[in-house]
Amino acid sequence: MSSLSHGQEAPVPGFVPGTGSRTDVKPFYFAVPAPRGQILDRKGRPLAQNTTVRRLQVTVPSAQRSTLETYTGWLEKTLVELSKDVPAARMPEPDQLKRHYEDRRELPVTVSDVLPNEAVFDAKKHPHANVRTEYVRHYPQGDMAAHLLGYVSSEGAPPAGPILRGEPLWQRTGGAAGLEAAFNKQLTGTDGTLCVMMSDAGAVAYEQVFAAPEGGRDVVTTLNLDTQLAAEAALKQSGKRGAVVIVDAFTGDIRAMASNPRFDPNAFARGISSSDFAALTQNIDGPLFDRAVQGSYPPGSVFKPIVVMAGLRAATVDAFREFECGPTLMIDGREFDNWSKDDRGWFNARAAIIRSCNTYFYQSAMVTRDMPILYMAHEFGFGTSPVLPLKTSAGSLPKRAPSNHDLANLSIGQGVTEASPLQMALAMATLANGACRPRPRLVMQTQSQTGQVSDVTSPARETLIPVSDVDLETVRHAMFGVVNHVNGTGKAARLKNVPVFGKTGTAQWVLRGEKANVVWFAGYVGTTPPLAFTVTIEGNAGQGGLSGGGTAAPVIAKVLRDIQERPAIHGVSYEKGTVTEESDPLTAPLTPAFMLGAPPPPPPEREGFFSRLFR
Repeated sequence: MSSLSHGQEAPVPGFVPGTGSRTDVKPFYFAVPAPRGQILDRKGRPLAQNTTVRRLQVTVPSAQRSTLETYTGWLEKTLVELSKDVPAARMPEPDQLKRHYEDRRELPVTVSDVLPNEAVFDAKKHPHANVRTEYVRHYPQGDMAAHLLGYVSSEGAPPAGPILRGEPLWQRTGGAAGLEAAFNKQLTGTDGTLCVMMSDAGAVAYEQVFAAPEGGRDVVTTLNLDTQLAAEAALKQSGKRGAVVIVDAFTGDIRAMASNPRFDPNAFARGISSSDFAALTQNIDGPLFDRAVQGSYPPGSVFKPIVVMAGLRAATVDAFREFECGPTLMIDGREFDNWSKDDRGWFNARAAIIRSCNTYFYQSAMVTRDMPILYMAHEFGFGTSPVLPLKTSAGSLPKRAPSNHDLANLSIGQGVTEASPLQMALAMATLANGACRPRPRLVMQTQSQTGQVSDVTSPARETLIPVSDVDLETVRHAMFGVVNHVNGTGKAARLKNVPVFGKTGTAQWVLRGEKANVVWFAGYVGTTPPLAFTVTIEGNAGQGGLSGGGTAAPVIAKVLRDIQERPAIHGVSYEKGTVTEESDPLTAPLTPAFMLGAPPPPPPEREGFFSRLFR
């Protein structure tokens, strides 16, 4: 017994194929499809690579080719014996066999799908059988990062009709989605050339590789496999449709980006059936849709830090100005609700962000007006498509808020304002680095099989942010309290040893024609470098019980705990210490002293934020 291999006759000494030195053989020249380049994570670990598969073939002798019936009868008889040793052997479909007979009868006919590794047969017993080895795309992590990597599909129909010089031995594949498509030119290598001499007896008399196939270039991404796996696992465990994005706040490098539900790109590499593809495209949950970069959702309360920074920059609402936080507010004859019926009292900017008080933001926006808010939102990337080699959503940012009702909706991230999870993560990265909005980077470079580097993408900034250090400190302090104050809405993401800054959000949107909720948790973790993140979870129409703090924050909390426990594998570090839990009162007295005739109190003395964290 032997492993499957070509049954070849020994070459004649001194024989050179293609010279006509033998009349009992016929030369055929084929292109050998080149293996695609790999897609790697930032540490060089493969996310997409190649493997080989084997398919059983049988060459029908020339004496059995006189008619289709003779050809078919001989093949059926041969496969009965062959299937005893190789159970995977099967007759081709009649139409397929007929087409092969009409124009390609001299060539072997494929008589199996992909063979199992353990398949063996006796070459002497089955002299007309051989095996063809093909390159196929393989995704070693299964459905991990499927939307980013994309998938491949066959280029054109299988070889058919008269045999052409230089036709491929098997169907070539090309990138059809994701990075596979965006970098298809670089990933595609150079085909090789194979000469096969077929004898009149119907066996391979001689074969020679004139030119070996040259593999394509590898694409090196910014993804960290460990961070990606953690994000994918946490999102999948939630059982919800949604997305997670984690970004290096300094460089804009995308460390992880996941969308759920997802698909297995290996199914496409193997040749997905029309029924399986239809099931994916018709699935109401949209497993082929990349929510992380193409989703567009109302941001809800995660937009509120933008409103605070706009008021601070415009000098319309300072950090200490208080508005009454009540359960409702009447605006031009329409009642606008707070998210909580329990929040009452006078809130400043920090308290309003920590408790996410809607009625504070309605009033703040009425003072600041729309243009400062929209300007600040634009500077933080809202309304602009992030620059990536993938199709990205620009979200939606209105040019004006023409009425007070529109302004009230804008102040809490509702109305026509929308953002993608990637946009929100970049906005949080901007807050974290405090200087600029970084350009997102998903691919670092491509490199040849010999290590030659090209297509280098360096970190870049989109714009400097128009926010002072003092104003940034105000917003950061508030976002710290969202996670670390006893009354914060994002306490589920709190860590003991590394500070987490965040903002929860719940918004209404329209899903398949019905109202539903989408919930957010966005922020950053104070590692070196800081990692900005966004979690977005879609709700269904009529579904209750979803919230940014209760649904979205626990998803990223699982990832953040892993980062705290194993920072090195996630490519970060931090100074160990104990993060302070805040418990100060958030509300002022219902009747402030200055309303009774006393002068307003002086602003509290500020101190270094990080020194407070670890004291």
